[in-house]
Amino acid sequence: MLKSLFITGTDTDVGKTYITAGLGVVIRKMGIDVGVMKPFAAGTAQKKGYKSEDIKIISKAAQACDPETLVNPQFFPIPASPYTAWKNLKIKPKISTILSSFRKLTKLHEMILVEGMGGIMTPI
Repeated sequence: MLKSLFITGTDTDVGKTYITAGLGVVIRKMGIDVGVMKPFAAGTAQKKGYKSEDIKIISKAAQACDPETLVNPQFFPIPASPYTAWKNLKIKPKISTILSSFRKLTKLHEMILVEGMGGIMTPI
């Protein structure tokens, strides 16, 4: 069985979140314990629950309730690509944290859906 799946697209706002959510619903209905992850997310932080609305959508669809520190290790409080956010906020990507969170999630679930941010050519 496939242990993880990375969902990406050609750009932002092309449906990655809804594809990930749909996969989460179907995989869960197949009786597979599926977890979700969006390593990098950006935008206006939600007032309740997960900061990222995308995380809220995919977690609910997959019926996953993992801590935000695992499912979204790096959130940027500005609507921008990861690269633009890093430059504007003067921060670096936390690659080791991302990988550590992914490893922890793979131990908690049979399968992990990982949603990318931006388009496939977004530099990370």
